[in-house]
Amino acid sequence: MVKDKRATSLAVGEGFIEITPERVSVLTDMALEAQVIDEAAAEKAVARAQAAMKEDHTAEEVAAIQASLQKALAQLHVKRRRHS
Repeated sequence: MVKDKRATSLAVGEGFIEITPERVSVLTDMALEAQVIDEAAAEKAVARAQAAMKEDHTAEEVAAIQASLQKALAQLHVKRRRHS
């Protein structure tokens, strides 16, 4: 995202994107800047999701676990990218 000529990375969840010549619009269930991401909490969420994937679940439960895992990984990616 660019605001006031300053680029900011966001961890973005599931949603929709619309791209036009003038702008990009994002409708999502999560958009977090690096400074608000709790790295330890995201790491715990990844571990919980990975452990849950080893168990038997319905297709819907697997989809929910995978979505949680992807959100946590996106948060870690943005948080760690900012540190490097």
